[in-house]
Amino acid sequence: MTMRTSVQIELPAALLRRARVPVPEPARELVTFLLESYAQNLERSQRQQAYESYYALRAAEDQDEELALLADFAFADAEATTEGTA
Repeated sequence: MTMRTSVQIELPAALLRRARVPVPEPARELVTFLLESYAQNLERSQRQQAYESYYALRAAEDQDEELALLADFAFADAEATTEGTA
């Protein structure tokens, strides 16, 4: 799932004139990295909030059914984990 995020910033005219100067590539890469990291953290936070909301609203029957399914697959999950480390 890819989430698009737009950022709007208001800057003084003098700062905009200075910003139009070509930016060295390492600084541009750093800014890009920081913005991407921020967007990923924001997406992760929003996803976590959505999961928490979903699980808080589930009925007890749904929780019991999920726990039963997890118990049914616990052996296969453990086996797959040990095969992956061997």
